[in-house]
Amino acid sequence: MLAFLALLVSVNLFSNSNFTSAQQTPNPAPQNSNMVSGHVSDDQHNSIAEIRVELLNEIDTVLQTVKTNASGLFVFRRLSEGTFQVRVQGSDKGYVMQTKRVELARPFRFGATSEEVDFVLHRRQNTDPTTNQVVFVQEVPEQARKLYERAAQILQQPVKRAEGLATLQSALEIYPQYFDALDLMGNEQVKQHQYDAAIAFLTKAVDVNAKSYSSWFALGVAQYNLKQPPLAVESLRRAVGLKQNSVNANLWLGIALRQTGPLDDAERYLKQADQLAASKLPDAHWQLALLYNQLKRFGEAANQLEMFLKVQPNSKDSENIKKLIQRFREQAGQTSKSP
Repeated sequence: MLAFLALLVSVNLFSNSNFTSAQQTPNPAPQNSNMVSGHVSDDQHNSIAEIRVELLNEIDTVLQTVKTNASGLFVFRRLSEGTFQVRVQGSDKGYVMQTKRVELARPFRFGATSEEVDFVLHRRQNTDPTTNQVVFVQEVPEQARKLYERAAQILQQPVKRAEGLATLQSALEIYPQYFDALDLMGNEQVKQHQYDAAIAFLTKAVDVNAKSYSSWFALGVAQYNLKQPPLAVESLRRAVGLKQNSVNANLWLGIALRQTGPLDDAERYLKQADQLAASKLPDAHWQLALLYNQLKRFGEAANQLEMFLKVQPNSKDSENIKKLIQRFREQAGQTSKSP
């Protein structure tokens, strides 16, 4: 049973993630031809114009930013396949921020795909300006700042990644303690699976700014992928502490805790990620199924796999997963009959 489940894990875990897409075989279909569009309104069904909408990747790096038009519509173009987040920043207009996940995948491996995601925003009930956020301010040499800004723009174009990283490195040579440059460089290395390099930059980043969610989160992801779960747990706990409503931070902390324990903590954080994603996060259901299998709670494992298939019905391993669900149901029945 464990071997069979491990086989499925190797195929499915984060199969649609931006962490893995860079290593996949190139697709003959046109690249970066997909798009995400949507509409933003308030709870009275009135369109909201000129509100900022961000497109983020799996490690919470902002890829594109647009504003809604007079009809409350927005669109992100020239996107690759993968998993993205769309975030509406409504705080400056008195609304509660919202984030939704979206999967882009060409079903027939040619042409382009598009997804629509709509938002209904609610007014803030508590407008108390006091928060736990810490604004980090750093005096940076002008030349280093200009190089960083240029690098950030270049890195939005994947084909110019090498040029962007070289420009970013030039900024760090001028000012090695430049937090924004260290954080961006570390996150870029995580996206490209260069985890050793990522850890070097991100460790420096959190030394400079210990209140950086993005640095702690990316550091935890890198440590986990280098098979350092205890260190990953420590970093990811820091990330969750800084951003409790982060789907990704809760998910990855739950994944790491499934390796190190305590398992009840792993369950709590995986459930929190699932709740924050409105039960539409396939990875959370998959990880909960693995956890419940560890705990021999086979009925709950089967339930989670059924929810996984509901969210991701086109999984290429759906038939094997259905067989595994049946086996878990049988084991759950046997367990219930045991004295």
